[in-house]
Order: sequence, then structure tokens, then C-alpha cells
Amino acid sequence: MGWTTALYLAATHFLYKGMMWLSVAGASLRTGTRTMYLMGGLIKRMPLSFVSFLVGIIALSGVPPLTGFGGKWLLYHSLIAKGWYFEAAASFLASGIAFLYLYRMIHSIFLGQPKDEHRTVKEAPFWLIVPQLLLLGAVIVFSVFPRLILDPIMALVGARYPAAGFAFEGQTLVSSLGYWNGLLTIIVVVVVFVLCLVWMVANLRKPRLVKQFNIVFAAERPFRPETTHFAFDFFAPYRRALGFLVRGRSERAWTAVAGLATSVAGAIRRLYSGNGQTYALHVVLYVGILYLFLGVR
Repeated sequence: MGWTTALYLAATHFLYKGMMWLSVAGASLRTGTRTMYLMGGLIKRMPLSFVSFLVGIIALSGVPPLTGFGGKWLLYHSLIAKGWYFEAAASFLASGIAFLYLYRMIHSIFLGQPKDEHRTVKEAPFWLIVPQLLLLGAVIVFSVFPRLILDPIMALVGARYPAAGFAFEGQTLVSSLGYWNGLLTIIVVVVVFVLCLVWMVANLRKPRLVKQFNIVFAAERPFRPETTHFAFDFFAPYRRALGFLVRGRSERAWTAVAGLATSVAGAIRRLYSGNGQTYALHVVLYVGILYLFLGVR
């Protein structure tokens, strides 16, 4: 089960991570920067790149109904079947955290207000868009029909480990703990999404379009407007939320070890300076100490 899960995750990660990296590469190419808080509001200028990145986020974080959810389903099943309940809970928590930090990324680049210098930015060139669309199509197809990718993987693993723990009944993958049907999962998610969207639209009360405006505080404009961007000091919310868990103890420990090693190396370097007279002095001192030691004996 572990090998099946690992190979499935490796194959599907290639698909949606490829989409995300190509999308980010297009945004960096068009804006001329890799600093996220210098971007923003690119959704209207680069809609295809946005959709590609959004689908990649949904898949990578394991949210239904895309291939990433199937990978997490396989992972949870493998861990629970092994009796590793703590690891299963940790992986479930990691999925939620992955969605949160990736959402901050897509918000920083594509949502919010555009910078003045990016109002004429064009969509990424076709040599970046075409592979994104191909990978997007593959993700959708494998999400609806997971057998297309799981059948060869299970055949490969089954040749060495006959008791795989998974088996297909039609398009449904069945195990001792439950089942997963890609098409049914997509139908359920789409129905729930449409119902929520209809409820939200029905309860809107005179929505207004908010245009871009200058961000000010205390009646003064900030010295650097970029510092008010959503992505500036990106990890500050996590430091406030998690407190002592993200204070970098391991980083400080390794910094201390590196400092100690540098100090010791500096002391040794003063002894072994490369000067011939210093080395001659070391030899004389060594012989003198050895003579005194042997004389005492």
C-alpha cells in the first residue's frame, strides 16, 4: 500500500506542481520581479495562469475532488491500516496547512489590487500557457478516471507485493476501510459548491464594486506602500498564531554550533598560521615539554 501511494503521489505531484511552477514563472516573467509583495491583482491580466495555479493548489493540498485528494485518501488508508494513527493525524493537519500557505501565495500574486506598473501586463507567453493547459487537462482526466494512472502503478507494485490492499470495482477503488470513486467525488463537490454559490448570491444585499484606493493609517500615507501588501512579512501571522513553536530553536542551535566551530577554527588558525618560525617554535616547545616529562619519570 505504501509503494502504491508513493508512486501515485510522485506521478500526480509532477502534474500539478508543474502547473504551479509554470504559472509562477509566467507571472515573474511578465512583472519582472520574484518578490510577491511587488505583485498583486494579476487575475484579470493573467486569468489562465490564475486558473492553473488555483487548480494546482486544490490538488496539492488534497482538497476534494482532484487527484491530490486521491493521493491523500491512499495515504490515510495506508497509515491507518498500519496502525500509525498519529502519523495519519499529522498528515491530515499538514493538508490544511498546505492549503493555507498556498492560498496566501495565490492571494499575493493574483488577487488584491494591481500595481500601477502592472496594469498593462499580458498573459504569459504561449510556450508557458500550453504546457499548463495540457497538465490541467491531465489532472482533470485522472481525477475523474483514477484507474488510468492507478492500474499501471498497482500492476507494477503487485508484481513484487501481491497483497496491495486496494482493488478496483469498476471505477471505484475499494479497500478494507472504505472506497473512492473519482467521478462521484467530483459530482458531490460540484453540487455542494453550486448550492453554496446560489445561497450566497441569493443573500447578497446591494453589492458594490470597490475600486483601488490609497491605503493610509493614522491619516498619513506609509513611507513604503509596499509594506502594506498582503505578502509583506509573509510568515508573521504564523509566528503570532503558533508562538514558541516557530521561534527557530533548531536554527539558533545550528547557528551556535557554527559560531563555536568558527571560534575553534580561528584559535587553531592562530597556532597553525603557515609561518615557519611559528612551527619551529612549536617543535622546540614540544621537545622541551617531552624532555621535562621524561625527566620527571
